[in-house]
Amino acid sequence: MRPLRHAWRPAAFSALCMLGATPGISHALTETEPLPMVYEAAPEPAERPNSTPAPVLRVASGCTLYLPKIDDMRLNKANVGNLTLMMPTLHATPVAVQSIQGGGDAGAWTRGALQSASRYGLQVVNAALPASGSARQVTADVALRLAHSWSAGLNLVSHVVLQATYRMPGAEAVVRQYHGMGTRTNWANGNGEFMSVLNLGMEEAVRGMVADTAALCDGKPLPARAPAP
Repeated sequence: MRPLRHAWRPAAFSALCMLGATPGISHALTETEPLPMVYEAAPEPAERPNSTPAPVLRVASGCTLYLPKIDDMRLNKANVGNLTLMMPTLHATPVAVQSIQGGGDAGAWTRGALQSASRYGLQVVNAALPASGSARQVTADVALRLAHSWSAGLNLVSHVVLQATYRMPGAEAVVRQYHGMGTRTNWANGNGEFMSVLNLGMEEAVRGMVADTAALCDGKPLPARAPAP
């Protein structure tokens, strides 16, 4: 029988190998290394292990969303969040706060997220609505208003806000904001972990926009503005 003091070593080594092989946590976050701001779609909520079941979102065939303009309208475009470093004590005393830098093009990140809406059946075109448009077409100018992530205990949390200005022929423009909240376990303060939780927040905001776009394609009025979370 192996001595108890050595029995933990194989298990610990295996755990470290698993952490090193897990996407997004290969290295710890640093203030000098910005996040890449690349959108990667997560599995749909119903397909994620241990996730809260979410209604299936599918857009009827033939609905097209035209995006002539996508702007980054955040007040703070340099930072995308913060990490609070804690002392490993019983009361977890905060010792420092690191800013999280966004190094990529947030406009391209937003565009990539909106393009991913095709998995819900929505056709997305990065152009203005053609003159000979059909009834099942919607035009929206989109602005990224917020993209923020932070550490909260053992988790990472994000809040992303998209603003869409819908323009329909013969009608006044309608403005809606979509708030997306993301959360995931914080394993190692990894750059990829922060990018992942921002993507989860973005995905939820996009889902809200897709649902409203589908309603407009079907000739339905948009629901009343929802209060901010």
